[in-house]
Formats: sequence, structure tokens, C-alpha cells
Amino acid sequence: NNFISEAQLTTSEVTLISTGASEKKFIGMATVTNTSASNVEVTLWRILTATTGTTGSGGNWTWRKTIPAGVTVIIDKIMGQVLGGSMKISGLADVESVINIDVSGTTEA
Repeated sequence: NNFISEAQLTTSEVTLISTGASEKKFIGMATVTNTSASNVEVTLWRILTATTGTTGSGGNWTWRKTIPAGVTVIIDKIMGQVLGGSMKISGLADVESVINIDVSGTTEA
């Protein structure tokens, strides 16, 4: 399944993929593409749906990386992960509407 395709990250945390209480999702492939002329930092979380992502020291983020201008990067830390019941992958970028994210995998109900 294509969980999300060419969605643009915003500067606020937004849920990208989520599961229901009895659903599981396996993340097969995940990439981000920086469409701007500047480097952009991206932060992603793999957390419970009721949890808010936090950054900084002691934050609960899963993956954070500065993406060079015009480059696509594989999100290695979420590939192969399973979202159990009531979980989500959420994310943000430090620049609005220039980072495209694509994630695909398998859903088990």
C-alpha cells in the first residue's frame, strides 16, 4: 500500500500514518525529498496516536536529519518498523511545504 505519497511536511507536527486499535502497518520503504534550494531539517516520530512529538534534549523523536537541497534521502530508522494498534508516524520540517514524504508498506487488519 502507499501509506502517503508526495505529501509536503509543514512546520508543525502532523500525523502522516496512523493505525486503528486492532490494525498493524509494516513500513517497507520511506523517503523524503527536499525540493528547495536550501538545506532543511526533518524530524519524524513513531509514537502512540495520543502522544505529542517532542524535540530537543529528552525528546521522543525517532529520526532527525538535515536534508540537502534537491536530494532524496531514505528514512532508514522507520523502514522495517511495525506500527501496532493506535500508533502513528508524524513529522515536521523546519521550512514549510518543501519536503515531500513517501511511505509504503503492508497493512494487516
